[in-house]
Amino acid sequence: MGCAMNENEGGILLNVTGVWKAYQRNAKSVEVLKNADIQVQAGEVLGIVGASGAGKSTLLHIMGGLDRPQKGRVEFQGRDIFAQKNGYLEQFRNRHVGFVFQLFNLLPDFTALENTLFPGLIAGQDEAKLHERAVELLTQMGLKERLHHKPGELSGGETQRVALARSLVNAPNLLLADEPTGNLDSRSSDAFMDLVRDLNRRFNQTFVIVTHSPRIAKSLDRVLQLVDGEVKPIDKELIL
Repeated sequence: MGCAMNENEGGILLNVTGVWKAYQRNAKSVEVLKNADIQVQAGEVLGIVGASGAGKSTLLHIMGGLDRPQKGRVEFQGRDIFAQKNGYLEQFRNRHVGFVFQLFNLLPDFTALENTLFPGLIAGQDEAKLHERAVELLTQMGLKERLHHKPGELSGGETQRVALARSLVNAPNLLLADEPTGNLDSRSSDAFMDLVRDLNRRFNQTFVIVTHSPRIAKSLDRVLQLVDGEVKPIDKELIL
């Protein structure tokens, strides 16, 4: 791809320490995260698994600055993202983090190309360079002939690839994917993960992937399990 992605250097990219999060349910406080700790290494493909309702999505949203913990720190490049001022958190989300969701969250009235351009326009990128990068990303993902199709005209796998391209258009340091293959068949899931591996191999792109799929979890570099609000390492061979 002619437009190179942001290449992460080695070391710890994101450091999550002592994160707590609770929600009110039926007048009771339910702790979803309890002293959760995670270190994300630059250039790794990290998986997070756990039972339904364990708090995986909440943890991912906190890591990406979409949700705030009641306690704890999330440090990016040595800075607690929730302690900064002057619009830092919004800048962090837009420039340094890409998000891919299970339900894709594409704008239905926008084409694949327009959806991909959107984060770059918000970031104020040069429109000509942004357009070139978006086309290159979509082309690399096999969507050269689908640039001007809207989400309703695309298959599930194609829609997820547009979502992946959109998440990468600002060359983020970190890409967070929440059940990215949950609505895909096995063939589309495998194709999506092939793209993830290719991006990681070619550009050292860092991924954190929440998944319920044992097959996908076992294919990742490292896997953490969320149990009773705490994050624990798990041997991939023990994943069922």
